[in-house]
Amino acid sequence: MKFLQFLFFFFGTLLFYSQIISGKIQTESGSSVSDVNIYLDGTKISTLSINDGSFKLDVQGQKSGNLIFQKDNYETNIFPLNQAIGKTVKVVINPQNEIEEVIIIPYTEKAYKDFINYFLDKFIGFDRDDVRIKNQRTLKFSYDKKNKFLKVKAPQTLVIENKKLGYTIQYNLINFQADFNSKSTSYIGTSFFKETSFRKEIVLNRMNAYKGSLMHFFRSLYNNELEKEGFIVNHAKRIPNPNYPSEAELQKLKDHFNIKKTQNSTLPWTDELEAISQKKSKNSEFLMAILKTKIKESEFTKRKDGRLFLDFEDLLMVNYQKYYYEIKKGEFVKSGGVVTQSSILHPEALEFEIFKEGLSSEPDQLILEEHFSNQNVSKMLPLDYQFGN
Repeated sequence: MKFLQFLFFFFGTLLFYSQIISGKIQTESGSSVSDVNIYLDGTKISTLSINDGSFKLDVQGQKSGNLIFQKDNYETNIFPLNQAIGKTVKVVINPQNEIEEVIIIPYTEKAYKDFINYFLDKFIGFDRDDVRIKNQRTLKFSYDKKNKFLKVKAPQTLVIENKKLGYTIQYNLINFQADFNSKSTSYIGTSFFKETSFRKEIVLNRMNAYKGSLMHFFRSLYNNELEKEGFIVNHAKRIPNPNYPSEAELQKLKDHFNIKKTQNSTLPWTDELEAISQKKSKNSEFLMAILKTKIKESEFTKRKDGRLFLDFEDLLMVNYQKYYYEIKKGEFVKSGGVVTQSSILHPEALEFEIFKEGLSSEPDQLILEEHFSNQNVSKMLPLDYQFGN
């Protein structure tokens, strides 16, 4: 999916200070496209195009993020909000059947059964109580057995019901892939939220989902309030584990299995090979070293022209002391117990802009581990969420 997969023209004059985006959606042949979902990604702000393809969207003071133009069986198109605010636009989109899709291995019913639970664990999260994809059977799975690579497609917009947080989410899954060799999983998509409940228990669940989340961390960072909000950031780096087998030892294991496989022979399993195998299974290849604790924001960020950028070469370890909220006598209060949450961020010397709403540019490129990596759709809040709402 390319961000500029469509033509986006400006005409008319800039309406200074306006928060209204208006325009028209049509195909390349000039046919109007109605019932296109136009929404600000990750929020509850949306509208639909009418019969002649025209639309108006009030972005309600939002200044960053992406506008999404989405309709099933058409391309999903994405455009930066800050380039459209106060302007009249013309959007050209095409039906999906005009785009050739390359599939490595055909989707099968067996692939669905084999991989659906893995997908749900990574996409929805391990805590799937009261969260379900209502049109789950529309998902398509393909698996490259040789390279151990899984791809998941969603031909239709996924409708996700999250009763625990009181939202129905329309999620357009652009890409989901898992590399079982490197044990890495990534996905990217756009989302639109509809609020379905305002009960106190729902508000409580949202508060507990927010505190210590990646959104909470980025908002605190943007507002220069990390210490106030309870976050501690350490400079970390992975170093080789001296107890892990050397390259020469690993090669001995590899040679043994290659000869056994190619010659179909029964090579003896020696004490030396057993020792190497045990070292490999009991030890990780790298160890996490903390080089400096409680580093200042200026050591891993930079500000320029009122914008904030994450800019760091190694790893950031983010620790957070989390107190869960509970309801007592009708009021929200902190519980007595505390849980230490730890997360790892990999900026890898790349720059990521951090926005006040609590998100980063290029979110699929910023690698997350531990707590932040486990905050999947089951814990996802809209970008216009405010604590206590």
